[in-house]
Amino acid sequence: MRVDRIFAAWVVLAATTLLGCGGGSQGGTGAAAPTGTQDQSASAVGTQTTSVAEPKLKHESGLSADAQGELALRPLALSPRVRDEPYRVFATNGSRLTLKLDIVAKTYEMTDAAGDVAAGTFAEDPAEPGTYVFTSPRITAITNTARFRMAQDTIVGAFPFVVTQSATTAYGVQPFVASRALEPSQVALDGVYNRFGTDVSATTATSNISQFQISGGGMTLIRCVHNTIYRIETCPGEARQTWTISPGAVNGLWTMTENANPANSASFAVARLGGQKIFLIAGKLATDAMASVFRIGLSESSDWPNGIGYGSSTPGSWGRVQVLSTESSRDSAASDGTTSAAHNIFGTMGTMGPLGMRAITNGAPAGMYYFAMQGARIFAIVGANNPNTGGYLQINLMD
Repeated sequence: MRVDRIFAAWVVLAATTLLGCGGGSQGGTGAAAPTGTQDQSASAVGTQTTSVAEPKLKHESGLSADAQGELALRPLALSPRVRDEPYRVFATNGSRLTLKLDIVAKTYEMTDAAGDVAAGTFAEDPAEPGTYVFTSPRITAITNTARFRMAQDTIVGAFPFVVTQSATTAYGVQPFVASRALEPSQVALDGVYNRFGTDVSATTATSNISQFQISGGGMTLIRCVHNTIYRIETCPGEARQTWTISPGAVNGLWTMTENANPANSASFAVARLGGQKIFLIAGKLATDAMASVFRIGLSESSDWPNGIGYGSSTPGSWGRVQVLSTESSRDSAASDGTTSAAHNIFGTMGTMGPLGMRAITNGAPAGMYYFAMQGARIFAIVGANNPNTGGYLQINLMD
């Protein structure tokens, strides 16, 4: 069975769930968001009812290595060196996988944690230079939106992953970020990050938008878990959640353990792209193997560059975005062959909010609230934590 859109009807996740999340989306008529609070309704600001724990993720098995050839890609896509290790994949369906590309034969192997391999070929889209299209027997839709783009040792794209929320085997195109440049040094983890995340079960989808800081030589993580989206230095003391970081079982993975609840832990990685950092978590809820968890964090910065990018959204569309200082637009294609155009107007996050985020304000009358962030050549949009927009996430790689 194929599932092209796995998000149908969502409600706010109850406090009995083990973790908070962050999601987002961009609708065909234009994405939108409020200023400063995670939970939004069409009429008023809500209060956060989800808890703020992180999931403990499954152990990642060791990685096999294949030599990779060199393909004459454009400067944007070409990695500066050929290396043996595959890419570590973090997917919005909650999976961690490995991706091997034979860039001479133009073939790929996507291997999941159980060792199951999805293999096929890829080819450049002549209508969109620098975008490569996966072929797969899993794809039966009118439009193949399983695509990817490359920058140095990073890939941003979409693939027909297993649908976590389905009781029977089904596939749906979902975004992913993959890297073969995960940070191996604990000290280098330090920094302030803006974070979007999603939790999606078979019946619910929620979002979480926050800022956190890693400090002390990569030893401590403090996240602001208030419903209002504060910078970490303006976050009220009672809303600061503290975690201790330790090396994971696999090089490049780290374990974060909540100080107040040591049974609550999660595995994460920090990828490097152009000297900047991308924080990544993908996993399943400990209490529900059919509930996916995804987190992406970008280094906090007041920079907001203009540019063009390409990427995927959780409903499975692929599109081109143009980001400007006060607005963005996206032209996209869905797997059913339809196309859409979205226009977003940016608002500030207020005097105490993150500098590297924007509220998207033009969809508020329809109850459509979203947030955007930039960093490390990533432009992402997430939905506010309400039934209209919770669980939607869009991830683009900027040129």
